[in-house]
Amino acid sequence: MEHHLPMPEVPGPEGLRSDRDILGRIDHPVARHNARTRALDLRHVEPLLLGPAEPGPGEQSVWMRVERELADDPLLHAAVLAYASDYVLLEPVLRRHGVGWGDPRLRPASLDHAMWFHRPARVDGWMLYTQSSPSAQSGRGLGLGHMYAADGTLLATVAQEGMVRLKE
Repeated sequence: MEHHLPMPEVPGPEGLRSDRDILGRIDHPVARHNARTRALDLRHVEPLLLGPAEPGPGEQSVWMRVERELADDPLLHAAVLAYASDYVLLEPVLRRHGVGWGDPRLRPASLDHAMWFHRPARVDGWMLYTQSSPSAQSGRGLGLGHMYAADGTLLATVAQEGMVRLKE
């Protein structure tokens, strides 16, 4: 038996701005540092949430890939997929409450992270990472994610609970 959740229909990565380009244009040392050091090309389908926004749906989709071809080592690709899974998984919690990464009150931290690898991945090709937040309470938020190959094949499922507190 074999089945998987279908990949949602979203705009492709080619028409979206790279987070690296967006962050590189912000006159702030943290934004410039992130623009230079990110190992992956990330392209948010919804606008990158940097500052305050109206509270909205606790969901988002992000295209991602390593920008150079990697060796045909399945363990290398699985390791990079695990690394990539931690990049944006708490963002749906923030979106739901209209809090951007640039909010100086924000105190985020990963508390736990679980990942299920369903099929082999190639991280040097585009992957769609869909995320949602079903719950947040007591300074903690839950993020759930699905990572798809560009052809719609479900590669992995991810869950992360994080501390998401706002300092008064």
